[in-house]
Amino acid sequence: MNFTKSCTNKIPSRLKNRILYAIILIISIGLLTYQLIVLDYQFELTNVFNDKQKVQNNTSQFPKIQYDFPLNETAEEKSIREQRRESVKNGFLHAWRGYTKYAWGYDELSPVSNNGRNKFNGWGATIVDALDTLWIMDLKDEFNASREFVSKLNFTNSNDGTNVFETIIRYLGGLLSAFELSDDHIFLEKAKELGEALLYAFNNDTGLPYNSVHLNPDLRVQHPPYGGGLLAEVGTLCLEFTKLSQLSGDNEFFFIANNITKVISNANKTIPGLYPIKIDQATGNFINDAVSFGANGDSFYEYLLKEFILVGDALDKYRRMYIESVESMYKYLIKESPINDRPELLFLGELSINGYFVGKMGHLSCFVPGLLALGSKFLNRPKDLETAKRLAETCYFLNRMTSTGIGGEEVWFKVVEEKNTTNNEIHKRLPDGIYRLSPSYSLLRPETIESLFILYRITGDKKYQDQGWDIWQSLEKWCKTPAGYSGLHDVNSIPPAKNDGMESFFLAETLKYLYLLFSPPDLISLDTYVFNTEAHPLLRMSENHDFFANFD
Repeated sequence: MNFTKSCTNKIPSRLKNRILYAIILIISIGLLTYQLIVLDYQFELTNVFNDKQKVQNNTSQFPKIQYDFPLNETAEEKSIREQRRESVKNGFLHAWRGYTKYAWGYDELSPVSNNGRNKFNGWGATIVDALDTLWIMDLKDEFNASREFVSKLNFTNSNDGTNVFETIIRYLGGLLSAFELSDDHIFLEKAKELGEALLYAFNNDTGLPYNSVHLNPDLRVQHPPYGGGLLAEVGTLCLEFTKLSQLSGDNEFFFIANNITKVISNANKTIPGLYPIKIDQATGNFINDAVSFGANGDSFYEYLLKEFILVGDALDKYRRMYIESVESMYKYLIKESPINDRPELLFLGELSINGYFVGKMGHLSCFVPGLLALGSKFLNRPKDLETAKRLAETCYFLNRMTSTGIGGEEVWFKVVEEKNTTNNEIHKRLPDGIYRLSPSYSLLRPETIESLFILYRITGDKKYQDQGWDIWQSLEKWCKTPAGYSGLHDVNSIPPAKNDGMESFFLAETLKYLYLLFSPPDLISLDTYVFNTEAHPLLRMSENHDFFANFD
C-alpha cells in the first residue's frame, strides 16, 4: 500500500486547497520582494547612468568649487611657484629612479637598504599607484615603460592573499585614473580584469567584503574567514566601483557598492552619523562604539561626500549621510584648542570603544580640513570652510612643533575628562596643552599636504602654498636617501633614524598633491575631477556625458 498516497487522500479537499493557496502566496510574496529589491537597485542605477538629461541639467546647477584665480600672476609669483614645482618633480624623479634601479616590479622600494619588497601581491604597486602622477608630471617615457609592465599583469596567478581594500584604492583606482587621463584602453581592460577577480570577495550573506581573499581560483575556499571588518576598509569602494560600472557598462560593481552603503547605513549606532570603526561582516552589525575620522574610519566618511560629487543628485542619500556625520562630528568630536598661546586652533578627537571622548588626533585625521572645505563649496555650508581653516592650522602646527618640522603619527590633547599628565622627558618638550606624541612618521603620510592643496584651490590663499613648501623642505632634509625617501622613527630626534620604507602612496599622494599645489589651478581642477582616497583623480560623471551611452 502507498502510505504517502493514503495519507494524502485522508486530507480534506478544502484543507488541501488552503495549503496550496498558502504555498502560492508565499512564493508570490518572495518573488515580489525580490522584484522590489531589484527594481530599487535598477532605479538607483538608472538615476546614476541612464538619465542623461537629468545629469546634464544638474551639471549647470553644480556650484563651482575652485577659487576664481586671477589671470595676472606676477613674474615673481610665477617664478617662485615654478621653482617649487620643479623641486617637487625632481624629488619624484629621484624616488622613481631609485625604485626602477633597485626594485622594478616589486611593490615598493626599501630606500636605505636598496632592495625591493612585496606587500601587495607583487604586482608592482608603486608602478600602478604612480601612473597618474607620471602622466600629470608629463613624464611620458616613464609612463610608457610603466604601461608595458601593466599590460602583462595577471591578477589571478598570485599565491598570496589579497587585501581587498588596498587593492581597490591603489590598483583599481590607479588603473581607472590612468585610463581617464590617457584614454589608453589597456588600463580599462586591466581594471575590468581586476574588478571581476575581486567579485569573489563579496560573495556572502551581507555583501560586506572579506578583509583578504585569494584571487587565484585554485586557492579559493568556500567561506574565507571574515577577520572583523574595519569601517574604512569595508566602506571604501563606492568611487572605484561606480566608476568601473560607468566605464565598463557592467552594473554589478555599482550594485555591490550600493548594497554596502545600505548595510552600513542601516546598522544600529549610538549617535546618528557617527559610524563605529568595527563591524561584523557576517551580520552587518557594529561591534563597539569606537568612532574615528582618522585611523580605521577616515575614508568611509570621505567617500560619502565624494560619491555625491562624482554622480550628483542621482544618489542623494550620500549627501544626507555626509551632512548627518559632519553635524555629529561638530557636536561630539571637535574641541577648542587647550594650547594656551594658540587658542584659535581646533582639534578633532575620537570616541573610545565605550563611547567616551578621547583627545587623540592622528595624522590621518588631517584629511578632514580638505574634506570639509570641499563640502563647504559643493553643499553650500560656509561654516565648514571656517572649521576647515582652523583644523588645517592645527595640522600645520603639529608639523612645525617637532624638531624636524614633520608631524608624528598621533598626538594627545589635554581634555578635562582625561586628566592625563606625563613625566617623560621627551613629552615635557611638547607644547602646553599636548601631553603625548607618537613620534613616528613611518609611512610618509600625505594628509596634511592634501588639505593644504584643497584649501589653496578653494580659497586662493597663498599661505597654503608656503606651508606646503615648509613641509616639503623638511621632507627633503630629513627623509631623503641616495635612492629615495624613507619614513622616520622619531620626528623629535635629530638626526632622525630612517625606517627603510617608501610606501607607494608617497609617489601617488604626497608628491602629487605637492606638485599640484604649485601647478596652475586648471591642472586637475576640482571642478572636473574628484580624488579617490589614494589621490587618483576620477572624472566627475557630469563632466563626461559620452560614457553614459554605455547604459542606454
